[in-house]
Formats: sequence, C-alpha cells, structure tokens
Amino acid sequence: MIAYYTYDLSSLLLLTALVIAVISDLRRHRIPNWLTFWTLLGGLMLQFAFIGYDGLLSGLAGAGMGLVLLIPFYLLGGMGAGDVKMMAAVGTLLGYQSVMLAAAFSICLAGAYAIFLVTYKGEWTQLLQRYSVSLKTKSYVAPDANSVTNRRFPFALAIAGGTVAVLMMESQLEFYHLSTELTYRWQLWGAG
Repeated sequence: MIAYYTYDLSSLLLLTALVIAVISDLRRHRIPNWLTFWTLLGGLMLQFAFIGYDGLLSGLAGAGMGLVLLIPFYLLGGMGAGDVKMMAAVGTLLGYQSVMLAAAFSICLAGAYAIFLVTYKGEWTQLLQRYSVSLKTKSYVAPDANSVTNRRFPFALAIAGGTVAVLMMESQLEFYHLSTELTYRWQLWGAG
C-alpha cells in the first residue's frame, strides 16, 4: 500500500516542479537552481522514505541517467545547464528506465517544435544553405540575428511534455490511491 502513495506523491511533486520550471523558462529563459535542487532532494527523500535503500539507489540512478542523456546537448550549446539539472531531478522521481523515455520524448518534442518553427517561418532554404556552407568550409556559420534558429527555446516545456507522456504511459496520473485515502479520511472526519 505504501508503494502506491509513492507514485501519487512523487507525481504531485514532479508535476508541481515541472509547472514552476515551465513558467520560469518561458518568462526568464532559466530554470532556477533552487527548483532543481529541491526537486532532486525531494525525489531522493521520497524514494528513500517509501522504498528504502533500493529506492534511494533508483533515484540516484535516475538522476545520473537524466544528467548523462542531456549533458552532450549542453556541451554542444543546444540547451542550458538548468535543463540538464531539471532532467536529473526528474530522474530521481522516475528512475533510470523511465527517465530515458522522458528524455527521448522531450528531445523528440523539441525537434518537432523546431521543425514546425522553421517551416512556419519559411526558413528551410536559409537553414540548408547555412549548413551546406558549414559542411564545405568545415566551420560553423551562425544564423542571422532575426532567424528563428537563433532564438532561445524553453526546453522545460519539452521536458514537461516528455515526462507527462511517460507518466501517462505508466498510469501514474490517476492519483487513485491518494484520492481514495483522502475520501476515506474525509468521510471519517465528517462522520465524527
């Protein structure tokens, strides 16, 4: 029974952290360190409190996997450090297998959004010419200042989308156990 509450509480913590991260990333193009730190710590504490040392190890493995999966994109300049830290924090709550799916879905969502933007703005020709020159000269050619490819992308939005997709696949968004317990407590309190 306790393991069920872990899913409910970890999903609540995760969704709350993702909403804050998305709002912050949309407004300031940053995910605050305090958010990633407390989400990571809260995830590890929940894992340990409900599952013990195996849960703690699962949370640490998830954090490590989230970090390893996105760090190459950070090193190549494709995303900020806050995005990488947020995926590590997500990993503490999902575990290493589920965070792999969440990262893959997040990258796919970000890629689909990028393709949509380039198509919508009609910049495919510019993009292909730029990369053609880059390949021929073996040097990076920066996009124009007004190009859609030169804009910052709030990757927290993609992380949230990928993570919610995984939670839906794993049926962790029902909150059945928590809502059943709260209803039961409410009935006891009302009857007393």
